[in-house]
Amino acid sequence: MPAGRRERNKEEKQTRIFDAAERLFDELGFANVTTQRIADEADVAAGTVFRYAATKAELLMMVSNERSRERIRAGVEADDPSAPATARILSLITPLVLAGRDNDENTLAYQRELLFGDQGERYREEGLALFGELRERMGALLSDSWERARAVAAAPEAAAPDPAAASRALSAMLHFAIADAAAHGRSTSELLTDLAADFEVIVRGYETDPTTSGQSGQEEK
Repeated sequence: MPAGRRERNKEEKQTRIFDAAERLFDELGFANVTTQRIADEADVAAGTVFRYAATKAELLMMVSNERSRERIRAGVEADDPSAPATARILSLITPLVLAGRDNDENTLAYQRELLFGDQGERYREEGLALFGELRERMGALLSDSWERARAVAAAPEAAAPDPAAASRALSAMLHFAIADAAAHGRSTSELLTDLAADFEVIVRGYETDPTTSGQSGQEEK
Protein backbone atom coordinates (compact mmCIF):
# COMPACT_ATOMS: atom_id res chain seq x y z
CA MET A 1 0.00 0.00 0.00
CA PRO A 2 1.46 3.43 -0.94
CA ALA A 3 2.65 5.49 2.04
CA GLY A 4 0.04 8.23 1.55
CA ARG A 5 -2.83 5.78 1.37
CA ARG A 6 -1.51 3.83 4.36
CA GLU A 7 -1.34 7.03 6.41
CA ARG A 8 -4.90 8.00 5.42
CA ASN A 9 -6.11 4.53 6.37
CA LYS A 10 -4.40 4.86 9.75
CA GLU A 11 -5.96 8.27 10.39
CA GLU A 12 -9.38 7.02 9.36
CA LYS A 13 -9.17 4.12 11.82
CA GLN A 14 -8.03 6.42 14.60
CA THR A 15 -10.98 8.71 13.93
CA ARG A 16 -13.41 5.76 14.08
CA ILE A 17 -11.87 4.59 17.37
CA PHE A 18 -12.02 8.11 18.84
CA ASP A 19 -15.66 8.59 17.79
CA ALA A 20 -16.67 5.16 19.10
CA ALA A 21 -14.92 5.71 22.44
CA GLU A 22 -16.46 9.16 22.83
CA ARG A 23 -19.95 7.89 22.04
CA LEU A 24 -19.75 4.87 24.35
CA PHE A 25 -18.22 6.74 27.28
CA ASP A 26 -20.99 9.33 26.99
CA GLU A 27 -23.74 6.72 26.79
CA LEU A 28 -22.53 4.08 29.25
CA GLY A 29 -19.94 5.70 31.51
CA PHE A 30 -16.33 4.69 32.04
CA ALA A 31 -16.97 1.57 34.15
CA ASN A 32 -19.40 -0.02 31.69
CA VAL A 33 -17.27 0.38 28.55
CA THR A 34 -14.77 -2.23 27.40
CA THR A 35 -12.05 -1.96 24.78
CA GLN A 36 -13.71 -4.82 22.90
CA ARG A 37 -16.98 -2.85 22.77
CA ILE A 38 -15.09 0.16 21.41
CA ALA A 39 -13.38 -2.04 18.81
CA ASP A 40 -16.72 -3.49 17.72
CA GLU A 41 -18.29 -0.04 17.53
CA ALA A 42 -15.37 1.26 15.46
CA ASP A 43 -15.38 -1.88 13.27
CA VAL A 44 -11.74 -2.68 13.93
CA ALA A 45 -9.89 -5.54 15.61
CA ALA A 46 -9.23 -5.25 19.34
CA GLY A 47 -5.51 -5.32 18.62
CA THR A 48 -5.92 -2.28 16.38
CA VAL A 49 -7.35 -0.29 19.28
CA PHE A 50 -4.23 -0.99 21.34
CA ARG A 51 -2.05 0.55 18.64
CA TYR A 52 -3.60 3.90 19.50
CA ALA A 53 -4.19 3.52 23.24
CA ALA A 54 -2.81 0.82 25.55
CA THR A 55 -5.72 0.81 28.02
CA LYS A 56 -9.32 1.88 28.43
CA ALA A 57 -8.10 4.67 30.69
CA GLU A 58 -5.90 5.98 27.88
CA LEU A 59 -8.88 5.95 25.54
CA LEU A 60 -10.79 8.08 28.05
CA MET A 61 -7.79 10.40 28.33
CA MET A 62 -7.63 10.69 24.54
CA VAL A 63 -11.28 11.73 24.31
CA SER A 64 -11.27 13.96 27.40
CA ASN A 65 -8.07 15.77 26.42
CA GLU A 66 -9.65 16.88 23.16
CA ARG A 67 -12.77 18.11 24.93
CA SER A 68 -10.69 19.93 27.53
CA ARG A 69 -8.67 21.58 24.77
CA GLU A 70 -11.84 22.85 23.10
CA ARG A 71 -13.29 24.19 26.36
CA ILE A 72 -10.06 25.91 27.35
CA ARG A 73 -9.96 27.56 23.94
CA ALA A 74 -13.54 28.77 24.48
CA GLY A 75 -12.55 30.23 27.86
CA VAL A 76 -9.59 32.07 26.32
CA GLU A 77 -11.81 33.53 23.60
CA ALA A 78 -14.31 34.78 26.22
CA ASP A 79 -11.68 36.77 28.13
CA ASP A 80 -12.50 40.38 29.03
CA PRO A 81 -9.20 42.14 29.84
CA SER A 82 -11.03 44.96 31.62
CA ALA A 83 -12.60 42.61 34.20
CA PRO A 84 -11.05 41.91 37.63
CA ALA A 85 -8.55 39.06 37.81
CA THR A 86 -10.87 36.68 39.68
CA ALA A 87 -13.65 37.19 37.14
CA ARG A 88 -11.23 36.64 34.25
CA ILE A 89 -9.90 33.39 35.69
CA LEU A 90 -13.40 32.15 36.49
CA SER A 91 -14.48 32.96 32.93
CA LEU A 92 -11.44 31.08 31.63
CA ILE A 93 -12.28 27.83 33.42
CA THR A 94 -16.10 27.92 33.32
CA PRO A 95 -16.47 26.11 29.95
CA LEU A 96 -14.13 23.41 31.27
CA VAL A 97 -16.12 23.04 34.48
CA LEU A 98 -19.44 22.87 32.62
CA ALA A 99 -18.12 20.17 30.28
CA GLY A 100 -16.96 18.16 33.26
CA ARG A 101 -20.52 17.98 34.62
CA ASP A 102 -21.80 16.13 31.53
CA ASN A 103 -20.79 12.83 33.12
CA ASP A 104 -19.46 12.80 36.68
CA GLU A 105 -18.19 9.23 36.42
CA ASN A 106 -16.04 10.02 33.38
CA THR A 107 -14.84 13.27 34.92
CA LEU A 108 -13.74 11.57 38.12
CA ALA A 109 -11.91 8.84 36.17
CA TYR A 110 -10.22 11.48 34.00
CA GLN A 111 -9.03 13.51 36.98
CA ARG A 112 -7.74 10.36 38.69
CA GLU A 113 -5.76 9.27 35.63
CA LEU A 114 -4.52 12.79 34.97
CA LEU A 115 -3.19 13.33 38.48
CA PHE A 116 -2.23 9.81 39.55
CA GLY A 117 -1.88 7.73 36.37
CA ASP A 118 1.25 5.94 35.25
CA GLN A 119 4.16 8.16 34.33
CA GLY A 120 5.01 8.28 30.65
CA GLU A 121 1.57 7.32 29.30
CA ARG A 122 1.08 9.20 26.07
CA TYR A 123 -2.33 10.73 26.72
CA ARG A 124 -1.60 11.45 30.37
CA GLU A 125 1.48 13.42 29.34
CA GLU A 126 -0.65 15.21 26.74
CA GLY A 127 -3.24 16.08 29.40
CA LEU A 128 -0.63 17.32 31.86
CA ALA A 129 0.86 19.53 29.16
CA LEU A 130 -2.59 20.88 28.33
CA PHE A 131 -3.34 21.81 31.94
CA GLY A 132 0.19 23.17 32.30
CA GLU A 133 -0.64 25.62 29.52
CA LEU A 134 -3.86 26.52 31.35
CA ARG A 135 -1.86 27.17 34.51
CA GLU A 136 0.50 29.44 32.58
CA ARG A 137 -2.51 31.27 31.15
CA MET A 138 -3.80 31.86 34.68
CA GLY A 139 -0.41 33.26 35.63
CA ALA A 140 -0.42 35.59 32.62
CA LEU A 141 -3.88 36.88 33.59
CA LEU A 142 -2.66 37.58 37.13
CA SER A 143 0.37 39.51 35.89
CA ASP A 144 -1.72 41.47 33.40
CA SER A 145 -4.33 42.40 35.98
CA TRP A 146 -1.66 43.44 38.49
CA GLU A 147 -0.07 45.77 35.95
CA ARG A 148 -3.43 47.21 34.90
CA ALA A 149 -4.38 47.91 38.52
CA ARG A 150 -1.12 49.78 39.13
CA ALA A 151 -1.61 51.77 35.94
CA VAL A 152 -5.10 52.85 37.00
CA ALA A 153 -3.78 53.84 40.44
CA ALA A 154 -0.87 55.71 38.83
CA ALA A 155 1.49 53.72 41.02
CA PRO A 156 5.26 53.76 40.39
CA GLU A 157 6.40 51.37 37.68
CA ALA A 158 7.36 47.94 38.96
CA ALA A 159 7.51 44.47 37.53
CA ALA A 160 4.60 42.22 38.39
CA PRO A 161 5.36 39.61 41.08
CA ASP A 162 6.09 36.11 39.86
CA PRO A 163 2.63 34.47 39.50
CA ALA A 164 3.95 30.88 39.57
CA ALA A 165 2.92 30.06 43.16
CA ALA A 166 -0.50 31.66 42.79
CA SER A 167 -1.21 29.93 39.47
CA ARG A 168 -0.21 26.58 40.98
CA ALA A 169 -2.64 27.19 43.84
CA LEU A 170 -5.40 28.13 41.40
CA SER A 171 -4.76 25.01 39.33
CA ALA A 172 -4.71 22.71 42.37
CA MET A 173 -7.96 24.21 43.61
CA LEU A 174 -9.56 23.72 40.19
CA HIS A 175 -8.65 20.03 40.00
CA PHE A 176 -9.77 19.37 43.57
CA ALA A 177 -13.09 21.19 43.14
CA ILE A 178 -13.92 19.41 39.88
CA ALA A 179 -13.14 16.00 41.36
CA ASP A 180 -15.00 16.76 44.60
CA ALA A 181 -18.12 17.88 42.74
CA ALA A 182 -18.04 14.77 40.53
CA ALA A 183 -17.54 12.45 43.53
CA HIS A 184 -20.29 13.96 45.68
CA GLY A 185 -22.79 15.16 43.09
CA ARG A 186 -22.60 18.82 44.06
CA SER A 187 -24.49 21.27 41.87
CA THR A 188 -22.64 23.19 39.18
CA SER A 189 -23.78 26.54 40.57
CA GLU A 190 -22.42 25.63 44.00
CA LEU A 191 -19.15 24.50 42.44
CA LEU A 192 -18.68 27.76 40.53
CA THR A 193 -19.64 29.85 43.56
CA ASP A 194 -17.07 28.08 45.73
CA LEU A 195 -14.40 28.38 43.03
CA ALA A 196 -15.05 32.11 42.76
CA ALA A 197 -14.60 32.50 46.52
CA ASP A 198 -11.46 30.36 46.61
CA PHE A 199 -9.96 32.12 43.59
CA GLU A 200 -10.62 35.51 45.19
CA VAL A 201 -8.56 34.55 48.25
CA ILE A 202 -5.63 33.46 46.07
CA VAL A 203 -5.86 36.51 43.79
CA ARG A 204 -5.95 38.90 46.75
CA GLY A 205 -2.86 37.25 48.14
CA TYR A 206 -1.07 37.68 44.84
CA GLU A 207 -2.17 41.29 44.42
CA THR A 208 -0.95 42.31 47.89
CA ASP A 209 2.02 44.64 47.46
CA PRO A 210 4.86 42.76 49.20
CA THR A 211 6.67 46.02 50.02
CA THR A 212 3.65 47.52 51.73
CA SER A 213 2.94 44.25 53.50
CA GLY A 214 6.47 44.10 54.84
CA GLN A 215 6.39 47.70 56.07
CA SER A 216 3.08 47.06 57.83
CA GLY A 217 4.55 44.06 59.63
CA GLN A 218 7.58 46.05 60.79
CA GLU A 219 5.40 48.88 62.12
CA GLU A 220 3.29 46.47 64.14
CA LYS A 221 6.46 45.13 65.78
